Amino acid sequence: CMAIVEAASCGLQVVSTRVGGIPEVLPDNLIILCDPSVKSLCNGLEKAIALLKSGSLPSPEIIHSQVKTFYTWKNVAERTEKVYDRVAGEIVLPMGKRLDRLISHCGPVTGCIFALLSVLSFLFLMFLRWLTPDYLIDAAVDATGPNGAWTQQNFRKKRETVNSNS
Repeated sequence: CMAIVEAASCGLQVVSTRVGGIPEVLPDNLIILCDPSVKSLCNGLEKAIALLKSGSLPSPEIIHSQVKTFYTWKNVAERTEKVYDRVAGEIVLPMGKRLDRLISHCGPVTGCIFALLSVLSFLFLMFLRWLTPDYLIDAAVDATGPNGAWTQQNFRKKRETVNSNS
C-alpha cells in the first residue's frame, strides 16, 4: 500500500487491483481499481493512458497536495478509530455459527480442517485462560478524553504530587 501512496504523492495515476485494503488507500478519483486479472489490469492501464493523453488528469502538484492531507497522524488516528468502532459494533457470532460459516465458505474438506483448527485454537485459549485467569491481568488505563492520563493537566498533577512528597 505504501507504494500506491508514494506513486500518487508523486502525481502519478495509480492503477491497482481491487483486493484487500487497497480500495481504502486512495479516493476513487486518484486510483483506477481493476479486478485481479490480466485483462482487467490491461483495461485499467489503457484507461490511465487515455486519461493522460486527453489531458484530463490533474497536475502532479494538485495530486500531491491532496495526498499529503490523507496521512497526517490525526487523520490516521481518526480513521483507525472508525475501524475499531465499526468492528466493536459487530455482532459476535456463537461458535456453532462461526464453524458453520467456515465449512460453508471454504468447502467441505478445507472448511472441516479450518473448523477443526479453530476448535483446537479455542480450546488452547481456554486452557491459557484457566492457567492465567482474567483477574490476574492488569486492566489498561483509559487515557482518552480531556481528563485522560495523557493530558498535560494530568502530568502536572503527578509532578505536583511527586514534588510535595519530596
